[in-house]
Amino acid sequence: MGLDSVEIVMGWEESFGISISDDEAVTLRTPSLAINLIANKLGVGEESQRPCLTLRAFHRLRHSIMSAASVTRESVRPEARLKALISTDRRTWDEVRAKCGMASLPNPGWLFLPRTVDDLTGWAVVHATKELKGPGESWTRSEIRNVVHAVVADVTGAKEFDDDDDFIHDIGID
Repeated sequence: MGLDSVEIVMGWEESFGISISDDEAVTLRTPSLAINLIANKLGVGEESQRPCLTLRAFHRLRHSIMSAASVTRESVRPEARLKALISTDRRTWDEVRAKCGMASLPNPGWLFLPRTVDDLTGWAVVHATKELKGPGESWTRSEIRNVVHAVVADVTGAKEFDDDDDFIHDIGID
């Protein structure tokens, strides 16, 4: 198992608050296998309809950016550059963080990796997963799938892959 694989498994463990043994990790050859394992560990039952985590993250971030930076709703679009919307001063960013309820949002700066609202939304799905869920709210298979894909994309940069693609042969993970 290469370092990318280890980082992906650790990302899933962090996002879902679970532990994946080494024996389990080596059997995860596709996103589908990972989704099934995680769903079993979380005791996912019937699928309920609710907004996906990406949509939740985007709406929370849009609302907090509009409020903290005094910008219009129309200006907070996925492709909008963050430094054009939000001042990099710590006070404004602390206000965005407080209003969206994601205390773990990274500090801005010239090395700030999420450059667009879409980048920041993706970051939130991977790194602030628990903050996007309501207290005691159960997981759905579609939410698990969303996070499994987001972690793989975050670690590898791979954006286009299917649930049945092999991590090593189709996605290129070492």
